[in-house]
Amino acid sequence: MAITAMLGNTIPNVIIAIAIAYIPYFIRLTRGEILSARELGYAEAARCVGNPEWRIMYLHLLPNCLTPSLVQATLCLGWAILDASGLAFLGLGIRPPTPEWGVLVSEGAQNIISGQWWTSVFPGAVIVFTALGFNLVGDSLRDITAREER
Repeated sequence: MAITAMLGNTIPNVIIAIAIAYIPYFIRLTRGEILSARELGYAEAARCVGNPEWRIMYLHLLPNCLTPSLVQATLCLGWAILDASGLAFLGLGIRPPTPEWGVLVSEGAQNIISGQWWTSVFPGAVIVFTALGFNLVGDSLRDITAREER
């Protein structure tokens, strides 16, 4: 919220703010994967052949550690959609007249008292189902990659 408030309410600034918030998840995950993969046989073999450390890192370790990051990306995408919608709902995200789900929920919330509940419920349901869909895709990717590693 602070980053969006500082930079402004444009689409690139909201994307930058959400990306900055999720970078530590990916850095921590990639670091853990590389620390465990550097002790595996293929890294030891590359080291014994005489490859420099940077070559082992970029050609052997990093490509083999990207699968968990891909799964994490699909899981974080659902959360990022919820974050962007929440920022727009609070007035810190993308502003009208640009169509955005959080703005639609915010505008529809004003109509709930008059009996027009659907103007807020349906955009909210779309947000929930989209985030759920990305989480299910990430869960399926995790299951597929875990099956391939066995």
